[in-house]
Amino acid sequence: MNSNSRPIDKRGFTLLEVMIALFILVLIGTTVSKAVVDAARLKEMLKDETDFASEFRTSTSFIERDLSQIFNPRWFLPADLKPIDPYMAPPPPVKGLPPGLTPDEINRRTRGTAFEAFPFWGPILDSSGIRGSRFIGKENEMSFVTASHVRIYQMKKESIYAKVKYLLVPHESDPNLSKEQNDKLRGLFSLVKIENTRAFETQEPKEAPYINTYTILTRIKKLRFQYLKGDVKEPFREWDSQATEPKGEFPNAVEMEVSIVGPEDRVLESKIFFNLETPNDVLPKTY
Repeated sequence: MNSNSRPIDKRGFTLLEVMIALFILVLIGTTVSKAVVDAARLKEMLKDETDFASEFRTSTSFIERDLSQIFNPRWFLPADLKPIDPYMAPPPPVKGLPPGLTPDEINRRTRGTAFEAFPFWGPILDSSGIRGSRFIGKENEMSFVTASHVRIYQMKKESIYAKVKYLLVPHESDPNLSKEQNDKLRGLFSLVKIENTRAFETQEPKEAPYINTYTILTRIKKLRFQYLKGDVKEPFREWDSQATEPKGEFPNAVEMEVSIVGPEDRVLESKIFFNLETPNDVLPKTY
């Protein structure tokens, strides 16, 4: 027998050692799986947050582009054009008109719509015969003419000018969503943009193939537009460039205050200012 040989140790792991090893493996597996699940959840949350932020920036950029390129053809006319007073020279008597009409009613019936204001266009006020565009702003809607329309098809008969209206409307029930998801949307609003590429038509048809509606923002809890004028500290809640004051002027900037429901039902509150990069105060005071 070789004196250097040693007996082989045939002992294995005890049950306690095996259970401790299994416990350690389970603990490691649980920790790793939790970390993987948390990482996946964080990734999904970051994706939702990024998509939401990107959508919000894109939506507000539409409004910014439209307002920055707001259009009024009267801004490009010489300032020395002689104003026309619609009541300066009364029209000749016309047979068939009922008695007791006001001068405005007589003008409208005998001279057509020359001195009539429309939702997007004002009356003709001087010998050029050109109308000034009209800006109407309220707390939850505004309308104006803009030169920001993008012509996708070159041969299509349309211009870069469009009549635009932003309007806050209630969320409608979506058949593609579950009842629980639709219940969450109940009581919220969407901001839509209505664009009419026949910009120079005074009348507004109810339906036409060149009128498009786009949803700009969704899941809105509250939205308010206000209108700023350079020399006035307090913003205007409403604005009409055909009103007595301010006559013929557009605001210098528009303030949008919005409260919107984001991912995980968190509420984002933001206040954004849009500058109108257009001249104001270009009409003589006689207008």
